Amino acid sequence: MKRRIFATVCTAALLVTPQPVFAQGAAAPHNHAGHDHAGHSHATEATGPHGGTLQTVGDRRVETVIADKGIMFMILGKNDQPIAPPDATGTLKLRVGDSEKEYTYQLKTLKNLAIGVGVDLSKVVDRPLHMNVEITNIGSQPLVFHAMGKLASGKLSDELLISLQATCPVSGQPLGSMGKPPKITIGDKSLFVCCAGCTKKVEASPDQYLTKYYTAKGEQVREGVFKSTLADAAAIAAQKTCPVMDEPLGGMGVPGKVNVNGKAVYICCPGCAKKLVAEPDKYLAALKAKGITPPAF
Repeated sequence: MKRRIFATVCTAALLVTPQPVFAQGAAAPHNHAGHDHAGHSHATEATGPHGGTLQTVGDRRVETVIADKGIMFMILGKNDQPIAPPDATGTLKLRVGDSEKEYTYQLKTLKNLAIGVGVDLSKVVDRPLHMNVEITNIGSQPLVFHAMGKLASGKLSDELLISLQATCPVSGQPLGSMGKPPKITIGDKSLFVCCAGCTKKVEASPDQYLTKYYTAKGEQVREGVFKSTLADAAAIAAQKTCPVMDEPLGGMGVPGKVNVNGKAVYICCPGCAKKLVAEPDKYLAALKAKGITPPAF
């Protein structure tokens, strides 16, 4: 969906090789009232209706959406729809990571009434992007703000993959019981073992172990809620966040899996299942608005 949004925008190459950097954007707390999240402390950036980062600028709500072919800013009106006038323009000054080099782009109104620019971000995947933005022709005063974000690779972290796998394919021991689990990459998939001594057995018969773990069904942890496994890894990476709480999947341990009208929807914790099942159409529509199509359960 995001590729189509930027199909009509001229793409400018971003020629930069950023240095490694660790950064964290501002976080907004979530209301977890009525949820069984006891013992957990976590806050995430507010997620907008189009899957971007939401922030308040003056009396306006602005959503920043970063795609592989461009960046756009949505000034949200009623029903969370973009409301930029056709003649809105602006300037984006972009820095990558801790580099001091700044790239300047001219913004213009897109067909979906967002304000954006086409730019190839393939060289800066998973790198923090610092954006100073000025949008004009939307009122008596320009809209000036700073935003941060990144183009995610869509890959799950090793920590989440380990929690989905849970046990060593050779010894059956819990992963982590003998220290940091060694990682074995087989094609586009990964497996972990409890210790280096198990590595050779997996490498000798990779298909045997891949099939076992990437087709495994998770146990039911609560009525209607199942524990995700490596078989769910691709779907979890595509969905990214819990539709109920906007929490990153995996942030509270192994995501839960719920049958919602025949579709597999993933949640951050079992406590979200009740709301999900009570209003299935609402949450399926929210996923659809972000371009997410849940797989068959």
